[in-house]
Amino acid sequence: MDQSLLKSCLNNSFYSENKAKLRPSLFDDTLKEVYTTIVSMHDTFDKDLTPLELFSFWKANNPTSTGAWTADIQDLINSVSNAEEIDDVVAVDVIENLWRQHIGLDIATLGIKMSEGDASAMDLLKSLLDRVSEGYMPDDFADEVTDDIDELLAVVSNDNRFKFNIDTLSREVYGIGRGEFGVIAAYSNVGKTAFAISLCAAPAGFCAQGARVGYIANEEIGKRTKLRAVQAYTGMTKDEIAFDSRGAAARYAGIKERLTFVDAQGWDIQMLEAYLNKKKFDVVIVDMADKIALTQQFNSGHERLRELYYRLREAAKKFDCAILGLSQASAEAEGKTRITMSMMEGSKLGKAAESDVMLGIGRMNDPDNPDDPSRWITVMKNKISGWHGTVLCNLNSQTSRYEV
Repeated sequence: MDQSLLKSCLNNSFYSENKAKLRPSLFDDTLKEVYTTIVSMHDTFDKDLTPLELFSFWKANNPTSTGAWTADIQDLINSVSNAEEIDDVVAVDVIENLWRQHIGLDIATLGIKMSEGDASAMDLLKSLLDRVSEGYMPDDFADEVTDDIDELLAVVSNDNRFKFNIDTLSREVYGIGRGEFGVIAAYSNVGKTAFAISLCAAPAGFCAQGARVGYIANEEIGKRTKLRAVQAYTGMTKDEIAFDSRGAAARYAGIKERLTFVDAQGWDIQMLEAYLNKKKFDVVIVDMADKIALTQQFNSGHERLRELYYRLREAAKKFDCAILGLSQASAEAEGKTRITMSMMEGSKLGKAAESDVMLGIGRMNDPDNPDDPSRWITVMKNKISGWHGTVLCNLNSQTSRYEV
């Protein structure tokens, strides 16, 4: 590696761009003299160097060298000449890492001197930090935002979103687009999964719009949820599918290549991110989002959920997809038609802070009509269109479709 770095340093442009972080101590003792000769030549000639020129320059400046010493230097320069070339980007990264390591050693040495009572060590340390601090600052900044007005408008245009296929909802909140993160919340047995399935697989859903959808099933087993997708797309009940399974399969073929289910019980956020990176979905449903694990430990559940929802939002941007996470509402939401952010289970503020849109599904508990299909969809947060309110629709539990 040392020979390859020295070979890169023969290039005058490469040396000039990196000389501030080059030092003899970066190289083995046997190669330090070769390095100092390279430095002297660049300072003198300001040109690319050849191995022959390097050896000739060293020999001219060391007229009293012994035959053995001269032979050793020539062998070292030949080893540099024959070294495998490494890409300039890789070479720069190696030099910066070695430089940081050596600066760390310098700081540690000065720290020891301070502990031994050396009064000058503090001044030397301060001077060193002033000189090198810029090298520890990041310089790989993101591209500046474009001034193209049409491009700016395209980002917020509904033309670039996947439409919600519930008319009363899409009139107020058209849909969700790439890089956006939404939350769907409801109390148990209200219809969160059916809502997500309906958005994806029912007529005019995400799949019918041409989106490639990934369904991350980490609560119910994926096969059970996928059967509900078959119901939503075909409009057939379970009994009808069982009676004519081949016909149901033929009809479901219309979207089966665009709707992928995966059992994700026990997945953590890193596994999810790796899967999204591999599959390149347009829309992702995480059912249930709250059950995705994180690798680090937290003092409380709400801190974990806030970090989890932050990571899900970042994943939507990183993998250029829309993500909808299903979330549990607290017991306070039972029997309520209007769900509010204060009814979120585990983290009332953290989930809301990280989402672009939050939808709460409510229903009444009517003992005289326990199968009432009415569902109220409350837009709790909306950075997409700004509208907040509640719309009404119906859940057809026989086909897992939300209808108006």
